[in-house]
Amino acid sequence: MSIRRPGASVTGSAIVAALALCVTLLFAVPASAVEYKLSTVATGLDNPRDMAIGADGNLYLAEAGHGGPECVKGALGEECIGFTSGISKIDPWSGSHHRLVTDLFSTSEPGGFGATGVDGISIRGDRAFAVETGSTDALSSALSPGAHFKASWQVGRLGEFETNGHGRAVADVGHFDYQWSKAHKELVPEQFPDANPYAVLATQWGELVLDAASNTLDSVSPSGVVQVQAFIPSPPVSDSVPTCLDRGPDGAIYIGELTGAGNEPGAGIVWRWTPGHLTEWARGLTAVTGCGFAADGQFYALEFSTLGLIKAAPGTGALVRVPPHSTSPTTIVSGLSFPGGFAAAGHSVYFSNWSTAPAEDKGGPTGEVDRVTATG
Repeated sequence: MSIRRPGASVTGSAIVAALALCVTLLFAVPASAVEYKLSTVATGLDNPRDMAIGADGNLYLAEAGHGGPECVKGALGEECIGFTSGISKIDPWSGSHHRLVTDLFSTSEPGGFGATGVDGISIRGDRAFAVETGSTDALSSALSPGAHFKASWQVGRLGEFETNGHGRAVADVGHFDYQWSKAHKELVPEQFPDANPYAVLATQWGELVLDAASNTLDSVSPSGVVQVQAFIPSPPVSDSVPTCLDRGPDGAIYIGELTGAGNEPGAGIVWRWTPGHLTEWARGLTAVTGCGFAADGQFYALEFSTLGLIKAAPGTGALVRVPPHSTSPTTIVSGLSFPGGFAAAGHSVYFSNWSTAPAEDKGGPTGEVDRVTATG
């Protein structure tokens, strides 16, 4: 499934209601619950998506950008294409931020909302690994020759970057997954072939990449060899659209899914993967766009909208905790607006809010990173 995110209609009274979220919240657990504080770390971010915490304690954020000046007719309507995506470094305490990596491919609806570009990021040592959503196999032929050539060297790539911004392409995951889905069209016949590498987890053996369109978990070796390790099964409607992954305390990989348009709330599953084995670990989630384990050993997820993807609107997102083998998550924070991404450090959890909004919105909301921190 293509994962252009809804986000154009985010003005007026709905925004005011969404921004009225209280800053002090309680976990929905017994009376001895720890009190938590919600705060905004940084604003003015450009379609912020996944993030990771570096060894220096700073946040490294994938920003999908805001498209660009070349607008063409695409599968989901008009798409505006440019090179506005990148990776930013954020001081989690002062909120100051600046771009480390710039000039990467981005496509969005007119106005810069709902972009895709660099959507996934993971850090290992002093290297950041990031994935650029899309596939050169589906790149529009209507692009100008210069833009098409430049995009063809970026789209669908897994990249490795140094903290000074220098980087290299590790593998063309998008092209590999597109061809794989073409050869396995029977799995999702109404949508394959398709590819959208979306999330990455760096490990000592190489990288694991989730593709939200081929619905696969891929491994990428240090030499750039891509292999499909698992296909994420489809829900009752459409496909699974896996969007996030993290290593659990037991060493297994845990995977969250958005689920394609048309699924009812609660159709999402958290999958547990070990080599050769994919099993259901929890269910009852809705439109997950970020997930991971925190310092308390618990698994958390961001629900883009608790109403489901089709009915997504400002103020309908949530941060939830997912108990093992549960059939319904525990809501931690509600009233969020198109949240996504996930990172955790100490007693804090970080995520993107207004993850479909550009850095400039003529007085409207912009992309931001928020933090939930234990205060007692």
